[in-house]
Amino acid sequence: MIIDMHTHAGPPRRTGDVDRTVLATMRPAGVSAAVVAAIGDIPMIRRDRDTGRLQKFRDPNPGECLEAVESYLTSFEQSGTRIAREPDDFRPDDPALVLAIEGCDFLEGDLDRLDVMEARGVRSIQLTHYLVNETGDIQTAPPVHGGLTAFGAEVVRRMNKLGIILDVAHCSEDTVKDVAAVATRPFLCTHSNLKEPGHKNGDHPRFIGPDYARMVVESGGVVGAWIAVLAEEKLPGMIRHLFRMIDALGIDHVGIGTDMPAGVAATEMPDFSRHPEIVAALRNHGLTAEEIEKVCSGNWLRVLRAVRA
Repeated sequence: MIIDMHTHAGPPRRTGDVDRTVLATMRPAGVSAAVVAAIGDIPMIRRDRDTGRLQKFRDPNPGECLEAVESYLTSFEQSGTRIAREPDDFRPDDPALVLAIEGCDFLEGDLDRLDVMEARGVRSIQLTHYLVNETGDIQTAPPVHGGLTAFGAEVVRRMNKLGIILDVAHCSEDTVKDVAAVATRPFLCTHSNLKEPGHKNGDHPRFIGPDYARMVVESGGVVGAWIAVLAEEKLPGMIRHLFRMIDALGIDHVGIGTDMPAGVAATEMPDFSRHPEIVAALRNHGLTAEEIEKVCSGNWLRVLRAVRA
């Protein structure tokens, strides 16, 4: 069973239907579930012409991020693929989507919006994305808050109480340090790779260092291997990073978070058809069936069970 813990179910966009031809590749590929992320700040970000990296270009208007999130969630709900909400909802031969949100920009100071999203079926939320929002600092912009804000701490507590998985992808290391001091449930870094000193692009701002990774591991959480920025190595590079994380973090704390079809994945993994290559690489590397199951789905499911408990 394969669960990709960070995807976009087709090209990320503000409005419009999910690409059902992409979802149709899940079952043949053995993908039981895709965590699909609604992007709250998508109207305010674009790629820098020189670096090719996403960055903020304007501030959101009141209610704009919430509107974007709700539009995404509606498209997922109307995709024709069932929505999984609880740990027992996952089956090898019956693909499902898991609703997620990328960035808490939609909150606008209102914690009760988390309750509304949980009731709707949202099961995973990132604190930040490409905007420095009211919860904390991000990896790709200068610090503003010095870590997690007081409001961000309240968000962490409310998510733990509601049973929503907390995702620290895109958060600065100082923000994660503060999250670790507040969180009472495991948390995720759904899509990243470990920094690799001396390797070309090994210090990418979205890669994480050993201290960052350790905080995720010590919470009982999982880090997902990521393809979107691996322009030269592509899928083989993601698999290489996956093994680096297994060696560094342990088999119980690594998963798959492709971010497909963002970035490099637009051509390398535009749909789910290549996910079996990841399974084959794990098998060829000598991992046992139990170890493969942990990386491909079991570790993420363990976190979901712990958070929903």
